[in-house]
Amino acid sequence: MGAAGSGEGQALGTESDQTKEVQAEEEEDEGRGMQWNDTDHTPQLPEGGVFTVETLRRWDGVELPMCLGICGKVVDVSSSDNFRPGFGYGKLWAGQDATYSMATNSLKPEMVANFDFKVEELEEGQFDSLVGWYKHFTGKYPTRGTLKEYEGWDFSAVEKAAAEM
Repeated sequence: MGAAGSGEGQALGTESDQTKEVQAEEEEDEGRGMQWNDTDHTPQLPEGGVFTVETLRRWDGVELPMCLGICGKVVDVSSSDNFRPGFGYGKLWAGQDATYSMATNSLKPEMVANFDFKVEELEEGQFDSLVGWYKHFTGKYPTRGTLKEYEGWDFSAVEKAAAEM
């Protein structure tokens, strides 16, 4: 009976462990925020794929899948485990333009959505940082549109340097 009792205990323990695993997976999925779904989210993109700072804010991982701006492009980072609504990078960059903060390697909120700079006036290290982040984000994540506030800006040097990496 001791062996049978042990087996039953293990079975209950296993069921309990499975329940805990399922709960942990559900919590993890919730923590990641809303994931991109073409059927639901493509129709919600702004006309012509042109975002403004204001329309980008909705793409925060809670209301809509998480997107961020870099060098005038809007990329969908909702598939990333590194971007969670309200935490870390997600708290800082969700639904925001991250161009200047990536160039300056800054996690300060005042560097987010900062358009008071010129690409050609970035220091060499800032330019190189921006190139690396641009290559990372545009190479790894889907681009969902452009950011209107960067109309007329020339990021061709960044794009060329990223292509040569």
